[in-house]
Amino acid sequence: MILIKLYICIGFIFVSNAQSLFRPNLPLGKYRMVFNAIRQCEDSKHLPMQVHLYLNKKSSNITELRGNFTVGGVIFDDSLVFDGNAASWGSTGGWKTNSIVYVATNACSKAKFLLGNAWYTFQKAFNIPSGDCPVPMGTYSTSTGYDTALLEDSNFPKVYFYGKYKYVGKVKTKDNKLLGCVAYEVELLRPWEV
Repeated sequence: MILIKLYICIGFIFVSNAQSLFRPNLPLGKYRMVFNAIRQCEDSKHLPMQVHLYLNKKSSNITELRGNFTVGGVIFDDSLVFDGNAASWGSTGGWKTNSIVYVATNACSKAKFLLGNAWYTFQKAFNIPSGDCPVPMGTYSTSTGYDTALLEDSNFPKVYFYGKYKYVGKVKTKDNKLLGCVAYEVELLRPWEV
């Protein structure tokens, strides 16, 4: 009986120590987002929704989003469709398309849901008058910049595969007419990576 209790005790110690092991090379886990680039899509120069944003490296660990975007000719509301597609950087090089595909009707409500608390900080930074949907027509700019680390307070998955992603987000009408497009590159890094 004492021997059984000893084995159970030793087994418990090994199991409790195994859960605290540091595993730095797992392919997925909690991540930190690092934005590398943001731009307007090439084919969207004359569309009603324009994005003129850029990244400003404020310090070694703070990157800001600056510039402006225009919601023109149409109100950004739930009558529009949001079409997002991400390509991932392959282990042998080159972009692998359709790594993440997200198409949703009710564009404004879905964007608000996906951004979570970041929706309100983004609207405040860009001086958008409404805190809710729809986003009225106008040109919205930031004078103070928007810290990209605030985007981690969103409803994006908290655990995902590490790596580089190139994302293209399009806003369309229900009859598939393109209204606006933005592209950005982001890296999902392990929390302790530089």
